[in-house]
Amino acid sequence: MIIAIDMDGVLCSEEKTFSRSLAKPIVGAAESLRKIRKEGHKVIIYSARSWAELEMTQKWLEDNGFEYDGIHLGKITVDCFIDDRALGFKNWEDTLDLIKNFKKDN
Repeated sequence: MIIAIDMDGVLCSEEKTFSRSLAKPIVGAAESLRKIRKEGHKVIIYSARSWAELEMTQKWLEDNGFEYDGIHLGKITVDCFIDDRALGFKNWEDTLDLIKNFKKDN
């Protein structure tokens, strides 16, 4: 599967634009991405951050041990997503279970 994972609030603490480079990793996030990739899935970082923040975001991911296959910045900023393939994020333990049990429609 190709899995898109949000950055702020899922991989790192949510910070104001000017202090995003100081964001703290969410406990278990880097290890979870490694596990997801080891199971054969592709991981795409998908964030509302602007493309002007690409280098800083890539450096933060590298400095904090995150492995991923691609990055897409500039998603639409909304208050709520309604999607038939979304898995709600509460914590990484539950999310890994959701991914394991997710049935991909063909």
